[in-house]
Amino acid sequence: MRNRNLFTYFIATILVIVLAGSISGMIMSGMKDNPYKVSVVVVDSSSVRWNSFYNGLQQAAKDYNIKLNIVSTSNGVNMDQEYKLINEEIADGAQGLILQVDNSRGTENMISEISGKVALELVDTSADADVDVEGKYACIEADNEALGRAIASELRIALGNDLSNYKIGLVMGNQKQYSMQKRREGFLNGIESTGATIAWEIGNINNITNAIRYRQTEDERVDILVALCDDGLEAICEYALWTGDDVYIYGEGNSIRNVAYIDHGLIDSMIVPNEYYMGYQSLVAVYSRLENKLTPMMDEEVPYKVINKENLFSEENQRLMFPIG
Repeated sequence: MRNRNLFTYFIATILVIVLAGSISGMIMSGMKDNPYKVSVVVVDSSSVRWNSFYNGLQQAAKDYNIKLNIVSTSNGVNMDQEYKLINEEIADGAQGLILQVDNSRGTENMISEISGKVALELVDTSADADVDVEGKYACIEADNEALGRAIASELRIALGNDLSNYKIGLVMGNQKQYSMQKRREGFLNGIESTGATIAWEIGNINNITNAIRYRQTEDERVDILVALCDDGLEAICEYALWTGDDVYIYGEGNSIRNVAYIDHGLIDSMIVPNEYYMGYQSLVAVYSRLENKLTPMMDEEVPYKVINKENLFSEENQRLMFPIG
């Protein structure tokens, strides 16, 4: 009798395990059929500078079964337009949002409102926000001040610590973003003790190449051109190719075009943030928050590397610039 009871108990246990596995499988199947919806709003969404970032996003979306929507935007999109697009995405069922703000200032109310509705990850630049004790949003970006100093360091390594005979032209990028402000600050601090002169600076305008050509007159001509952003670095190279001006070129970049300019010896040194990592991790952060509302979102820094013609074709650097899943 005792053996029969043990056998009955054993069979019941097996049935419970099988039933639990079936229920778990049904739940997982339901999750696969109803993936989280996450929208991505960045400035100038069609720019090639986002290619590695998008590759990271798409790989994470595949790994975590997320329905991803990259919203089309122009280079001139402003915060009001971004806010309108964001609300449209939320109304259309977005549960998470990955956002690059056009302007880092005065965003407290917007961030508070959005993070109360969806899981929010800021990318590429931080922004004004109220204290977030619940961890409802976070930011992933490079250490932008250190990145600016790294560009200055590359100048000093190549040309020496005494740059008193050199003039520099600086393409600053969008100075409404804290990331660009910090890069500028880091670069100026890094170059300060060298004696180099900053002859002129160009901000976020439509035709940077023409602006550089206009500035490079006899009175304002510089020996070194520096860009704090990818499109600015492209514009500098286009100017140099167009005019044949023999200048030193340094900056931040990640686009295929800028990689080609390094290969051709046009760019002396380029700082490359790991934007694939930024894309992948930003989506993982949103997914983790959606999976567990009690898990606070945390800020994260993106690593970067110094790329030049000598190390361009190293295996590690090739993976950075041409990432695959």
